[in-house]
Amino acid sequence: MDIDNLLQRNILGGQEYEPLFPRVSCDKTKLGNGNTFDTVRMIKEMVIKYNHQTKEVAKVLQKSSLKETCDKIYWFLYNHIQYKADGLEQNLRSPACAFRQRVSGVDCKTYSIFASCLLANMGIRHYIRQIKQPSFRPDLYTHVYVIVPLNQETGDIKDGYFIIDGTTSNNREPIYTMAHDTEVNLPHYGLNAPTAKGKRKTIATKTKTVAKESNKPLLLGIGALLGGLFLFGKSNK
Repeated sequence: MDIDNLLQRNILGGQEYEPLFPRVSCDKTKLGNGNTFDTVRMIKEMVIKYNHQTKEVAKVLQKSSLKETCDKIYWFLYNHIQYKADGLEQNLRSPACAFRQRVSGVDCKTYSIFASCLLANMGIRHYIRQIKQPSFRPDLYTHVYVIVPLNQETGDIKDGYFIIDGTTSNNREPIYTMAHDTEVNLPHYGLNAPTAKGKRKTIATKTKTVAKESNKPLLLGIGALLGGLFLFGKSNK
């Protein structure tokens, strides 16, 4: 079975979105070797590093409800970025690189990075889910996509969730025998520092206010007189 032919689609041009992404060269950098859990860890690292690339397009795609937003992200990914399975090399593209190479195609890992970056910019809790499928190498994790919990406060997927899987034509969750979820959390920083020694403190001093006699009545009187002369002159032309 040729998975590329099975999952490829006719994509839209998408030129109107190009100004929303930074320009990148898509140069390749080796991230290391590992199993699928290492891959998911690297996906999360890519999201943390490159989510800023989707800041502008996220504003366009975010809708009033969680469902509408997830549907819109799926629509964008499925209809603007072609599918192409990776070979021996596992390629993790940044969103800007994925959009630049949208005609040649990306696979499930890059779709997941892109969706996760968008959700991160929208402040929406979500997970990267990797699954084992009974119909394809059932002993291995062979597919990855994003799930978004309905309960955004607790993040508990037992309350239900939406999926975003840019590889499929119907955005339905595949049948799986095992799943492992990794929540994507962006780093947080606290900012504080003691005053450096030797620096002088700036002390605010109260400025003295001196009352002055206003010239406004005189100026207003002159203005009114000039205005009256102007109107008088016009009325007698």
